[in-house]
Amino acid sequence: MVSARRYAAVGALLVVGVLMTQTFSAATTLQTTYEATRIDPAQVPHEVAQADAEVVDLDVWRRSDPDSVDAVLREAIQTGTYNGSLPPELHIKVADLSNRTRYAIYGDEYYRFDLTLHDEETTNATIRTAPANAQTVADDVAISYENASTDARRVIDDGSVASDSFAVERGLYVRDGTYYLVRPANEGAIFGKFVALIGGFLFNPIGKAYAVSGFVLLGALRHSGRDRPLTAATAIAVVPGTVLFAWVSAALVGSGSLAMRFVLVPAIGVVAAFGLFAGVCLRRQSWAKLAAGSVTLGGGVVAVGVAALGVLGAVFGIFGMVAGWFGSLVLALYGFVFAADAPTKETVEAAVTAPTADE
Repeated sequence: MVSARRYAAVGALLVVGVLMTQTFSAATTLQTTYEATRIDPAQVPHEVAQADAEVVDLDVWRRSDPDSVDAVLREAIQTGTYNGSLPPELHIKVADLSNRTRYAIYGDEYYRFDLTLHDEETTNATIRTAPANAQTVADDVAISYENASTDARRVIDDGSVASDSFAVERGLYVRDGTYYLVRPANEGAIFGKFVALIGGFLFNPIGKAYAVSGFVLLGALRHSGRDRPLTAATAIAVVPGTVLFAWVSAALVGSGSLAMRFVLVPAIGVVAAFGLFAGVCLRRQSWAKLAAGSVTLGGGVVAVGVAALGVLGAVFGIFGMVAGWFGSLVLALYGFVFAADAPTKETVEAAVTAPTADE
């Protein structure tokens, strides 16, 4: 008779798996509130720089970095040019600047800002600056209302809009001579949504592997009536079952490229599903089967990735194996705990010679 704890463990795996398959869908519905604030660019230069990638706030760098950084920036502002080696802290910052950056804030004033990095292997650079009028900067960097996206126009019209996409471009906008800063009401919300999408992207295929494993284990428990019913053949069957589940789901409700939906994302679930078989092999100490299966799985995942997207597919394949491996650890534990003992010569002979009901 199967103990209640065994059923509870399998039930928990099944529930967690089903919930994980919904994480990506839940993440896509998370909303971020964007606000449009009417401003005078001359009065709030730092807010303009914070919202618009075309303007960099050098005052923030001066406050947070060593005096050597301020010395370079001060020379560039006072003389109009700095040509030489940059301090490491400054070189890291300027290397990360958007190629759209054309203006800077220094001492609460606007300046034209032109940066040239001479060599990737050194910190040599040339910085050129010139005073700029706030109105000139605003006219140059602001996006006109007519050219703004539909979502950005809604934010400007309504003052605040909740959106479940990343379609709203933050920055400075102008409508009929009035300037607006469009930005998220909560700066951390964008990062949180991005993390949720990445997490959902990874959890979804792993959840499919857990759900299929839960169904298989539940059926094995009910059919055998034993606490440890899992055979190697049953465990490995979870792998194609996970692929089938992923394909059907992608065909019915999936979005994105075919390669991503039917190859790369399912590969994560395949690697996770292999954990159940790995657990059985560990319990039985079937090292040859485990090694052969692991090599075949790894080679297959990379091969289908290359077939789908070339070299980039190989990178995704390796990433999928790493992500799937972490997901497989839970199933490896289940495989180890629920694995039936490997058949011995005596048990095989006994099964063969056992009398049938007709006899």
